[in-house]
Amino acid sequence: MRTSILALIVGILATSFASAANVSVHQVDQNNYEVLVTNPTPLSENEAHALVATAAVSICKNLSPAPGKWRFEAKEKIGGGVISSEQDTYRFIQELSCVAGARAVEGERHPTLHTTEESLQVQEEIRRKSAEYFRLIVAGQYNQAYAQVSANDLGVDEAAWKHGKQSFRETAGDPLRISIDKITVYDNPAEAPEPGLYVAADFGNEFKNVPIQCGYLMWFRRAGGDFLITREETGYVTAQQLKSIPSTQLPEIKRRLRCVAP
Repeated sequence: MRTSILALIVGILATSFASAANVSVHQVDQNNYEVLVTNPTPLSENEAHALVATAAVSICKNLSPAPGKWRFEAKEKIGGGVISSEQDTYRFIQELSCVAGARAVEGERHPTLHTTEESLQVQEEIRRKSAEYFRLIVAGQYNQAYAQVSANDLGVDEAAWKHGKQSFRETAGDPLRISIDKITVYDNPAEAPEPGLYVAADFGNEFKNVPIQCGYLMWFRRAGGDFLITREETGYVTAQQLKSIPSTQLPEIKRRLRCVAP
C-alpha cells in the first residue's frame, strides 16, 4: 500500500513542558501510523509519551490506540562561541496502531529488587558494564560493544551504529578519562513501555580532541534476561569548539549536554 501523509498537526500548548513542541502524524497504511514529536530542546521520555498519547486519541477516534516501537534523536550544535538556536533539535518517533476493542489492562507492576543490597549490586554492575562499553569502543572492538546493545530499541542497524562509533573515535582521539558519574535505578516503573528493570548511567568522558562528552545510557533487563542498552544519548564539544566558547557559556552548554559532574 502506498504510504500517505496524514494532514494532521496537533498543537499542544496547554502543557508547560512542551509549549513549543510540535506533533505530526505520518500514515503508513490503514490504521498504522508514525507519530513525530519535535521540540527545540530535549523532552523527557514521559513528556514525549504524554504528547503522543494525547494525539493518539484524536488519530484513532473510535478505535483503541496501541503504541509500538519508539526511538528518539537529540542534537545540540555548538560552535562560534554561541549556543546554536537551531529548531527541533529533539525528535521522538512512536509507532502507533489503531485497533478494534478495548486495550488489555496490564496488571499492577511490582518491584523486581527486594533489598537494598540487590539494588547496590545492580548499580555496581551497570557502572562496570557502562565503563567497559566505552572502553571497547575506544579500543575499536565494535563487535563486542555492539553485543551490549538492543538494536531494535535503539532504532539503528549494525552498520550505521559501527560507522557512528568509528567516526567519533577518529574525531575524539585517545581517551583521557572514562567516568560513570551517576547511576539511577527504575525498578519496573508503571509508566515504562515494558515491564522490567531500567537503569540509567550518566557519564562524563574526556578525550584528547574532545574534552567534553556527556550523556547517559539506559540499560534494560527483562525478567530472566540480561542487561542491554536500549537508549544512548550523547553530546560532545571538541577542543577546537571549546576555544571559541566563552567561559560564561560553558555551564549552560554542559547543562544542555546533560553533564552531571561540574
